[in-house]
Amino acid sequence: MVITLISLASAQRAFGQFSTFLEESNISTATAGGSIGLTASAYSVDGIENRRAPGMIQTNANMNFNLFGFSSGINMNYSTDDSQFRQSMNNISFNATWRWLNIQAGDVSARFSEYGLSGATIRGGYVRMDPGNYLLEITGGRSKRAVRPSLESGFRRPAFQQWAGGVKLGYGSTSSSYFHLSTFYARDEKNSITGSNLDIEPRENLTMTPDFQVELFNGRFTIGSQVTASIFTRDLNSSVVSMDEVNIPSFFTTFYSPRTSTRINYAGIADASMNLDLFSLGLGYERIQPGFESLGRGTVRDDQERIKISPTLRLMNNRINISSNIALGRDNLLGNRVQTQRNTNVNSNVQFVISQDFSLNTTYGLVLNNITAEEIDGQTSGSSQSQISHNVMVQPSLTLRGEEITHNISLTGGYMSIESRFDNQGGMPADNYGSESITSALNYAITLPIGLTLNSSVNYMTNSSDGIEIQNFGFNLGTSYAFFNRSLNVSANAGMNRNINERIGPGDQLTETNIQQLTGSLNSSYNLTDKDSFDITLRTRSNSVLTGAGREFAELEGSFRYQRRF
Repeated sequence: MVITLISLASAQRAFGQFSTFLEESNISTATAGGSIGLTASAYSVDGIENRRAPGMIQTNANMNFNLFGFSSGINMNYSTDDSQFRQSMNNISFNATWRWLNIQAGDVSARFSEYGLSGATIRGGYVRMDPGNYLLEITGGRSKRAVRPSLESGFRRPAFQQWAGGVKLGYGSTSSSYFHLSTFYARDEKNSITGSNLDIEPRENLTMTPDFQVELFNGRFTIGSQVTASIFTRDLNSSVVSMDEVNIPSFFTTFYSPRTSTRINYAGIADASMNLDLFSLGLGYERIQPGFESLGRGTVRDDQERIKISPTLRLMNNRINISSNIALGRDNLLGNRVQTQRNTNVNSNVQFVISQDFSLNTTYGLVLNNITAEEIDGQTSGSSQSQISHNVMVQPSLTLRGEEITHNISLTGGYMSIESRFDNQGGMPADNYGSESITSALNYAITLPIGLTLNSSVNYMTNSSDGIEIQNFGFNLGTSYAFFNRSLNVSANAGMNRNINERIGPGDQLTETNIQQLTGSLNSSYNLTDKDSFDITLRTRSNSVLTGAGREFAELEGSFRYQRRF
């Protein structure tokens, strides 16, 4: 009896401790949810080929549950358009947090640095510990599954099975000052797929990234930097390099063997910012060496250098904001390419808050692109090109709020010019190209107290280029209304757009094309209960050729969707 009482008391204390643990964590004991839906659609067209199937029925269902931090789900989809059943269970994950400890298992996606491990999905595990100012992150697992060659349509490329892992150590706070050091390693299993015509090679990659930030003067001045060194082997089948040929520590070869296809490259960013009451300034520098690759992130555009300058001025208690973003970039960092591209991008914005009802926003954009032919071994094989573009836009906006009615009026006006020059070789005259565009749009919307909203818009654009004149104008009218205490929402839209194109051809012959398009849509959604809803949508589009060549067609499509949440 005594033993029984002691056992019950111990179990009660253990249960109490476990309950306290659950209360201090974000772990849910048990939750479940999901939905099931049915969509039926129909489509018809006259004048052109079908853009989609004449009829389609699609059903989908998903379910997810969480039990003490373990979450999983299943998604099912069936479509008569595809005529095949697809089932995906690719969101299996465990995620639990307790104070400074976070544990994940399944499909995890960590971000250690910009160019090292940056969002690559790993099916494995992830642990983060940040007690106080200390930080430790560990991840590892399978980053790619083996994909064997296939002759099926739409197949892209095969892939080796790939395993990856990374560690990140740090001290400090990301909101102030810190220092982090991270590494990431990934390797293809070259025996995971076999064949004589794979068209790919197994790869290996090791990155190392120091990352720091220093905050001074109570956050008014901040500097930071991160640089990633990437050791990348393009082909694990290439021969191993003798240690006598490379100047690296011998212990390094215990986990990474340099090969003839191994290269070391760098990528990094540095930035500084100053924040004052009326003025702020951001400075940044980014450099990606030619040939830089990392298996911890997606495709990287290498051989790039960019300088960023971002000043901001705030006046009259933030009623006037003036900001600009300036970027200066170039490629051909090693000077071994036949052309060098230099670009300048300037985007400036001035915002005036004149009153509570009226505001004015203006923007200016400048783009300068210059491609210069380089001389290599006394010969110039490339061509030089230059382009300059100006873009000016003005956007006044007025809101009139009454006791029951609200009016919104906005106007947009813009001007854009492009000038291009192509310098031909061999003494031929340069080819020049110019284009000018003027755009404008007027929008008006009114909201009535009965739940009715009316909106309208008118737009006009004209473009003049070498030998081509384009005019485009149109309008759109729409309305929406909510019934039965907003359980039923109905909206309708109708519009017209006309495009006139005049082109001067050989012999100064003028060719004109005038195309008109009419569009309309009707949508209604109704909430049967707090868990059941359905939507009905109808759309129509009619294309008419008033003058010149073109294709006339008419489209009509409709869909019905029912969804049940549980």
